[in-house]
Amino acid sequence: PEDRVIIVDPEDEYSDIGREFGAQLIDIYVGSNTHLNLMDLPDEDSLSSDDTDPIGQKSNLIMGLFENILTEVTDEEFSIIDRVTHLCYEKITDRTPTLKDWHVILKQQPEQEAQNLALKSESYATGSQDVFSYETNVDMESRFVIFNLKKLSGKLKPFALMVIQDYIWNQVVNNQGKAITWLYFDELQLYFKNKLQATFFTELYSRIRKYGAIPTGITQNPETVLSTEEGRKLVANCEFLALLKLKRTDLEALEQVIPLTPSLERFVLRPKAKGTGLIVAGDTIVPFENPIPKDTKLYQLVATDS
Repeated sequence: PEDRVIIVDPEDEYSDIGREFGAQLIDIYVGSNTHLNLMDLPDEDSLSSDDTDPIGQKSNLIMGLFENILTEVTDEEFSIIDRVTHLCYEKITDRTPTLKDWHVILKQQPEQEAQNLALKSESYATGSQDVFSYETNVDMESRFVIFNLKKLSGKLKPFALMVIQDYIWNQVVNNQGKAITWLYFDELQLYFKNKLQATFFTELYSRIRKYGAIPTGITQNPETVLSTEEGRKLVANCEFLALLKLKRTDLEALEQVIPLTPSLERFVLRPKAKGTGLIVAGDTIVPFENPIPKDTKLYQLVATDS
């Protein structure tokens, strides 16, 4: 009864089931009144001995965000980002600082590189894409949270995915020992668009498991995930997979880490019906059938076919 559920929903496919169960639905888009503060930190008392520098980790996040949205970030600029992040928390102690505060301190730095960074980040800190520059105003105590990113596009979508992953990290840390957090990352291929995103996500995926969270990745494009070293390691380390219908190219990519016999391949290349496929549990692979009858309430809530 104390377990928590967080779903990252890039295509608005979980809103119906979320409303049915009273979830906190967080729609993130330009101009939204719903805000997550990029500068929020986890509770220090909940951190393990391996994670005793949350401000340093926040600095790494901001560096990653800049790498994601800018063509190039120099070593000098990385140093400035690190300095400004630490100054932000040192100077603002009566509340949690925001990215707007961070941007003000950045502009106070003497280097020309700082002024260049301030200009490049202006849109995300104080301009039209300042979605994560305000104090958090969502229900952080809700047991069921869904992030809807359907309305995001361009560079802001991968930016948002990284900020949400940071939010998830904070929540998992804060709930360690109090409740298990079940995490669902739909459209998993979005996290493997480039080396930076793949590394950031797989590190989070590994760390949250150590804190008692149970992450699940969902994708119709396993070939994209498995085209990266990070993706192959993530799938290879999974103890449980449910495989539905696959294209031949996806199956060939998957067999780099999970070899299937020809007799097993047919269950995913030519499944007999929707809701059938293969379950991979450790070294055991078995066919399964789990169709949801169309005349049920559950089918109405989870079906996404148009």
